[in-house]
Amino acid sequence: MRVIHGILIIVLSISSVACGNKEKASVTIGEEYTERYIRTSRASDFSIVLNDMNVDTQGDKLHFQHKYHILKVENDSLKVDSLDWKTVNEDFFKKHEANLGMEIVSNHDNNLSRIAKPVGFDWAVGNPKYGEWEAEHPKDSTHTNTDSSRRVWRPHTSGLFWYWMLRRPAYQRDYVSNKVYNASGRSYYGGTTNGATSYGTNSAYQKSKRSSFFTRKRSSSSWSTFRTRKSASSSRYDGGSTTRSRSGGFGK
Repeated sequence: MRVIHGILIIVLSISSVACGNKEKASVTIGEEYTERYIRTSRASDFSIVLNDMNVDTQGDKLHFQHKYHILKVENDSLKVDSLDWKTVNEDFFKKHEANLGMEIVSNHDNNLSRIAKPVGFDWAVGNPKYGEWEAEHPKDSTHTNTDSSRRVWRPHTSGLFWYWMLRRPAYQRDYVSNKVYNASGRSYYGGTTNGATSYGTNSAYQKSKRSSFFTRKRSSSSWSTFRTRKSASSSRYDGGSTTRSRSGGFGK
């Protein structure tokens, strides 16, 4: 009986270790910081803003990283946590390469979104609790407060809560367009002027504000390797699409 009991203990111990390793692997392998944060913070209002990106080389492999700001609304005040570098996988990095300075995950009033969007457009801008739309030039009689292309968001309060909102005007036309894009699962980057979008990595605002990021990106051999690899992958995909088209494709 002692022998059988001893064997049973050994078997249970091995099973426990195996299950523990399996559980640990399922939690960490292929999982992004943002998804872990979602699971632990669903009861609160928050936004995860992509604050920086980087590609470097570790050994013979490319290493992809993000920096985030976590915005939390607490008692109508905004709390901002700045996080250090987080390792992400290549697919996640590619997905958000155009989203510098934008919310990539948000959860407000129990509405979870993984669609990238301008900061605050889903919860602060347009919320009558925090402000109102008014004419950009209220003293200019040539423009009316009903012209959405000229209406800008004016908050009721100032200070840290609106630090993120007042760096540049938030126009009602962009607010409405963002909702339309999000409804179809797309991110809104605004209009394009001289090749630059209104929001995101390719915006004139980000290029002015984050000059160090663009300098690092231009001078990094790791970024260059990433661009070359991404371009080659895109070419292979385009070539495959052309082949399918010529052969009749899959139909509609």
